[in-house]
Amino acid sequence: ERQTGSILKTFAYISALENGYTPASIVIDEEIELNQGINRPPYKPKNNEEQFFGPTTLRVGLEKSRNVATVRLASDVGLNKVVEVIRRFGVNDKPRKIYSIVLGSAETNLIKVVRAYSMIVNGGKEIQPTLIEKIQNREGKTIFATNKEECRNCKITDKNVEISELIIPNIIDNRKTIIDSATAYQITSMLEGVVQRGTAWRAKAIGKPIGAKTGTTNDSNDAWFVGFSPDLVAGVYIGFDRPTTLRKNETGASVSA
Repeated sequence: ERQTGSILKTFAYISALENGYTPASIVIDEEIELNQGINRPPYKPKNNEEQFFGPTTLRVGLEKSRNVATVRLASDVGLNKVVEVIRRFGVNDKPRKIYSIVLGSAETNLIKVVRAYSMIVNGGKEIQPTLIEKIQNREGKTIFATNKEECRNCKITDKNVEISELIIPNIIDNRKTIIDSATAYQITSMLEGVVQRGTAWRAKAIGKPIGAKTGTTNDSNDAWFVGFSPDLVAGVYIGFDRPTTLRKNETGASVSA
């Protein structure tokens, strides 16, 4: 498992959306000092651009991956709520309640990240990663299926029956809801903006609707990209087996995207 960089910012914004914020809500991007407890220095985040940007909408904060705006947002919402979202999505089972977590100090792996973003773009429903979708015997009967959805009226029908007499199958989605569909829609829209106007601009070359997020850790040791179209989610991690810099200007937005 490796640190994620800004890939984790998305979950701070989800927490905000669940607690009364909208993509158009304003957060102030300016110098901030946060108390980290006894015998610990105050936490003073900085933006990658080494400047502050003043009043910033949540949408722009995520698109431009603004560190200070994200930390201030997490402080306003509350770290308890932020880490609960990270845990709920299965990115990290025991996230620490520290402000740097929203900038990617928590460790995880690529499968967990891709699973989490898959649950965002599918409307907030739980996904369990699997390597086998289904197994059929030689007669074509399914003897194992990962998909446990119930299908009512799913049966073989006489090919001579009139179309007007057919009963339309009704598939019951019994998967657990991770976030409500409205929140999923909003964060999906914001992540599309990361491609259109933000750090994941390279993905525009794909030429279809794309949402994405990039991430880079300190000293460019780890570079991440996770993106989605309407029917596919893909994640890319680039880094050495032993944490070593990829060089100064190598980021998730460049090498991974």
